[in-house]
Amino acid sequence: MDTQVLKYLPTLGVWLLAIGLLVLIERVSLSRYQWDHAILSFVHEHRSLWLDRFFVFITWVGSLFILVPVATLIIGILIKKSHPTEAWLLFLSLVGITFLSRLTKLWFARPRPDLFPVIGKIPLDASYPSAHTAQIVAFSVAVWWILRPEKLGFTYFFLTCIALLLPSMVAFSRIYLQVHFPSDVLGGVLLGFLWVMGLLSLLHNILLVIN
Repeated sequence: MDTQVLKYLPTLGVWLLAIGLLVLIERVSLSRYQWDHAILSFVHEHRSLWLDRFFVFITWVGSLFILVPVATLIIGILIKKSHPTEAWLLFLSLVGITFLSRLTKLWFARPRPDLFPVIGKIPLDASYPSAHTAQIVAFSVAVWWILRPEKLGFTYFFLTCIALLLPSMVAFSRIYLQVHFPSDVLGGVLLGFLWVMGLLSLLHNILLVIN
């Protein structure tokens, strides 16, 4: 096999791993395993008015209505400062995960949870995996990589905390609002993270070829 082709095997392997893990999570949840239902029940029992309002607000951070304008602004800054690779990474991370999460929803076609009343509006698309979660994870990981430690020093530690906290809150909001099963969210986390990891490997190998 051509050595140039071999360089792209890690990228392919990461993306195949993402698909495999999605299938595995889907198989070990819902009707045959009760952990999804148990967590939804626990969250429902601990509802409060201020938590309802907080998570209705925070869940929007994972929506394209927020992420697209923010990503467009960052991409514009990166291009202006002559960082095309980083700009491509952020663009492909968000655009790619948007389409990938929708395709996997069509593939699995899992219904939304119906154990308890939904807080807000129930989305019309399928439940698995969580697109909000996948999008905010992909966006956060891409930005986290773009602002690497050697560029920001101690500030990077602060940004790392945000990169972990923000996706965690968005992910939990989808469960709290009763619009996703916990396994939907777990699938979204893995899909978003592994999609960006594959892109990093791909862009690295493309740069090696160009240079």
